[in-house]
Amino acid sequence: MAQQISSQATVDKTKTSSTMKNAMILVLAMIVPMLDTTMTNIGINTILKDLNSTVNTMQWITTAYVLALGLAVPFAGWAIDKVSGKLLVEISLVVFLVGSIMSGISSSVATLMIGRIIQGAAAGILISAAQTLIVRAAGGKNLGKMMATVGLPIVFAPIIGPTIGGALIKFLNWHWLFYINIPVIIAALFCVMMWLPKFDASKSDKKFDFIGFALLVGLFSGLVIGITNFSTDDVFGKMDVLLPIFIGIDCLVFYIIYAFKNSKKALVPLSLFNNTRFSASAILLFMTGLMSNGVMFVLPLYLQNIRGLSVIWSGIYLIAMGLGMLVTRTIVGRLTDDYGAKWIVIISLIAGFLTTIPFAFFTKSTPTWLLVAVMFLLGLSRSGIIPIMTDSYSNVPTKLIPEATVSTRMVQNIGGSVATALLAAVIASFTGTNIATTTMMNTAYSQAFIWISVGTLIGIIPAFWLSVTHEKKVA
Repeated sequence: MAQQISSQATVDKTKTSSTMKNAMILVLAMIVPMLDTTMTNIGINTILKDLNSTVNTMQWITTAYVLALGLAVPFAGWAIDKVSGKLLVEISLVVFLVGSIMSGISSSVATLMIGRIIQGAAAGILISAAQTLIVRAAGGKNLGKMMATVGLPIVFAPIIGPTIGGALIKFLNWHWLFYINIPVIIAALFCVMMWLPKFDASKSDKKFDFIGFALLVGLFSGLVIGITNFSTDDVFGKMDVLLPIFIGIDCLVFYIIYAFKNSKKALVPLSLFNNTRFSASAILLFMTGLMSNGVMFVLPLYLQNIRGLSVIWSGIYLIAMGLGMLVTRTIVGRLTDDYGAKWIVIISLIAGFLTTIPFAFFTKSTPTWLLVAVMFLLGLSRSGIIPIMTDSYSNVPTKLIPEATVSTRMVQNIGGSVATALLAAVIASFTGTNIATTTMMNTAYSQAFIWISVGTLIGIIPAFWLSVTHEKKVA
């Protein structure tokens, strides 16, 4: 009997080790598009000047990338049941490589936009497929630990991306923001081809839901375009803001009706939202746009415009927050597996509020050590996203994992777009269109951090519906 237990423990340990190895390979693939996004954002002003473009045009290049990424997500949820997971990841990496080369060699806005659209589409499929495969490989066990691994790109990309991007622009040129992807993609592709298992398709006979896809395209496109137009001039009542948003809302209503009547073929089944934990997680993942994307949007601007730091030094300061996330990442994953997500997320949100609100009162004269210390503490709280991601798969049937991934990725993408546009509008409303004074700049960023802090506190409400004791197996 003891021998059998020992043998089973050895088998479980070997399986866990193999699962973790597969997760790390997929994380290497995921970090490519996440690094690219943060590096590219740093270089927007440089690219704008070099291509003799305008702010509005460059904003649309960013929006085109986000749209392509978001629209590829529903397709990924269907495709992963039709072809092997390994092949889908390989194809996505190759397509992202093509988009990176085209963006790198571009000498016009049109070429750059095409390259970014190709990159966005590949990133949407790659990230969704990798996340689905990691959950499948885990088999519902140790999801907290797995999500902590998935969170590695989320930790590293915003910290090292701006630093690397700033260095490339200073010592080379903006084209290298895209060329730098090439060796990383080749390394990831080699690891996937050599060591990632096939992950056979489920051989599902489910046909692609073109109607549902069209409605989701309308929902995502309408909201993102409307929000982008709003952030451009901080005027909500204009037709180019209201019309796309109304179209997006109409598409959402029609999709709910359509999915209710066609539950078996819908890309995102409404039955997912019968799961209280999934619904609460989806709401929180939308809100992490303000807590996560919002912080990473405002902080670099604050460091450069208020503290007077260069792009490179801003990235170096942000390392403090990354170190804080690294400290709690593994601990939070393990605690989630043992105790569930509810109280871990609530504590993280409270800590996030307490470490964000001080920035509303910091000034240029605030001691550097205090600024860095608070950023480190803020990083400690940001690992609270891991239990949310974990709980979004809690009690979700294995066959619905791709659909669950589609839903969570879409709400995260839309939430990130909403947060960025909202905070950009908040800052613009205080700085105006003319050259802003120091007082105006301080007020603008103070208000932005207050918005982030309040949004973080509101997130506590849906957190009460998360799990208390996490199940060990997916139903």
